[in-house]
Amino acid sequence: MDAVDAVVEEGGLKRWLRDLGALRLALLFMGLVVVVFAADPDVEPVRHGWRLITTGVIPALSPMVVMVILFDMLMARVLMSDTEGRRRARYRRILKTDGIVVALIVLSWMPFFLSLAP
Repeated sequence: MDAVDAVVEEGGLKRWLRDLGALRLALLFMGLVVVVFAADPDVEPVRHGWRLITTGVIPALSPMVVMVILFDMLMARVLMSDTEGRRRARYRRILKTDGIVVALIVLSWMPFFLSLAP
């Protein structure tokens, strides 16, 4: 059973959110915020006002969020190795969800970080 099947079945969304847990949900939400506010490659940095968030803070946070999600994936894989059955399926769904969010972050930020290279 993958993440999509878990959401489709009755009560699946609630169980999926409960299985992820509050801290992991907050981390994944932060990852999606980083995706939404991905900077354009041609944007000049702004040193004051609200634009500082999107041109300075979010670009600095995006690699950190990726690394924390990757660490969460590592820990889920380690914990999955000692379980079986339903708990193993839970960790598999966590790995897939984390992987999707990491892929979204990398794809949305790749043009910006490639533009920084000489």
